[in-house]
Amino acid sequence: MELQSLQEALKVEIQCHQKLVAQMKQDPQNGDLKKQIHERQSRIAALNEKQVRNRSIQFCFFPPMHFLNILKVATLAEKYVSRE
Repeated sequence: MELQSLQEALKVEIQCHQKLVAQMKQDPQNGDLKKQIHERQSRIAALNEKQVRNRSIQFCFFPPMHFLNILKVATLAEKYVSRE
């Protein structure tokens, strides 16, 4: 799953969790709601873990753009200095 779709899925799960928690406040003894909340929490945790791994992999293979630009400027500066 790509990062954007992971974030969208995480957003949907969190919104559903929030709705369930609001319902739970109205009916605190509802066992079915408790079960649904725990299931959502598990899904949120799993999606979060995937997101963290995805970001780590993305950062390893694709460094931030400003880092690449700094390297280009440094390389150009070395070439310019070596010509003089």
